[in-house]
Amino acid sequence: MNRTERLQAVIAAAKDHPLYAERLAGADPGAFTPADLAQVEPVTRDDWVAFLKEHPRPPEGTALVHLTPSPLLGWMPEYLTAGDLEAQAEALGAYFRRLGLAGKRVIVAFSYHVFAGGWLFHEALVRAGATVFPHGPGEAARIAEIAGKFGFDALVSNPSFALKIAEAGGRFELLLAGGEPFTSVPGYRERVERAIGGRALDAYGTSELGIVAAETMDQDGLWEIPEMAVLEVLDPQTLEPVPDGERGELVVTALSRTLMPMIRFRTGDLAIAERSEGGLRLPRGVFGRTDTMVKVKGVKLYPTELAPILAGFGLDPRGFQVVVETKEGGTDALVLRVKAAAVPEGLADAVRRATGLRVDRIEAAEVIEGGLVVDRRFG
Repeated sequence: MNRTERLQAVIAAAKDHPLYAERLAGADPGAFTPADLAQVEPVTRDDWVAFLKEHPRPPEGTALVHLTPSPLLGWMPEYLTAGDLEAQAEALGAYFRRLGLAGKRVIVAFSYHVFAGGWLFHEALVRAGATVFPHGPGEAARIAEIAGKFGFDALVSNPSFALKIAEAGGRFELLLAGGEPFTSVPGYRERVERAIGGRALDAYGTSELGIVAAETMDQDGLWEIPEMAVLEVLDPQTLEPVPDGERGELVVTALSRTLMPMIRFRTGDLAIAERSEGGLRLPRGVFGRTDTMVKVKGVKLYPTELAPILAGFGLDPRGFQVVVETKEGGTDALVLRVKAAAVPEGLADAVRRATGLRVDRIEAAEVIEGGLVVDRRFG
C-alpha cells in the first residue's frame, strides 16, 4: 500500500464531509502529502459527537458498523466502507507478517459483537497467513483447554484477561495485547510474560482509528504502523509539534477511514515521540491524558501519567491526588497524596524520572477527598 496515495484518498473523501469541508478548503487531494497535514485544523471527539447527534444513522456506502459506549451519545458509532475494511485488513496484515505470524495459530479473545475489538485483528491475521480462532471474551478455562489441545501459538487479548487464562493453565509463545494500560505500567509486562510463558507485545488504537501503533519483537515502544496512520505529538495548548522526547498530545490521521475520516484526530492521550530512520516511535507508549494538565514550577505536569507509576508500586492507580501549594517566598510546592497505608520507598524518584519534577512531599491517606488536582496557589 502506498501511504501517500492512501492519504490522498482519505483527503478526497473528507473534502465532501461537513466536518472537513472548511478545514480542507483549497486542498488538492491529488497533490496532498503527509507534510501538508500541518495546515489542517485538528478535529476532536467533541466535534464528532456534535455531528453524530445530528446525523446518527449509517451513511450511504456503509458496509460495517461498530458501536462503542459513549456517555454523551449512548453509543458512539463507527462506519466503514468495504474499501475501508480492505485497507485496514491489508495494512494490519502487513504488520502481522512483519511479526512472523504466517503459519501461526492464533486465538482472538476480544469481542466480535457490537465492539470493534475482534474485527480489528481477525481479518488482518488471516491476510498475514495465520490460522485464526474467533473465540471472543470470557471462559478463560475453555481458552486454556483449547490452546493446549489444538496447539495454539498466540493469544490476542487484554493483558488482565491473559493473566486469567494463564491461571487456568494457558501458555502461549506470544500475546498481542491491547485495550488497557500495559507496557506503561512498570513491571506489568514481565508479570504477564512469566504467566503465559512467552513474549507479550503492546498495541494502541481506538474504535475511531483502528490499531495505529504497535510493538515489534524488539519490545522497544509503540511504533507507528505506517500503512495505518500518520502520528503526531502536539502541544495540547498551542497545537504545535513538540520536540522529540517531550510530552504532548497524540494526534492521529487514520489511513483506513474514508466514510468517517479521522484527520488530525485529537486523542487526548499523552505520549512522547522519537523519530529515526526506522519511523516514529512512542518509547513509553501512551501513558496518560492531557486534559488535566497543570503547570508546576514552570513545567507542564499531566497528573494522569502518575497512574501507571503508582500501579507499578502496587497502589491503586485511581487513588491519588496532586496538590499544588505556594511556599514561603512564592515558589511552587508539589504534594502527592496517595491512597495507601504507607508511602512506598522509591516512589518519589520514580515520579521525578517520569515527569522531571521533584515532589516536595508525598502523603499516604486512607481516604482522598476532592478532585484529581487541587491548586491552592491562587486563593
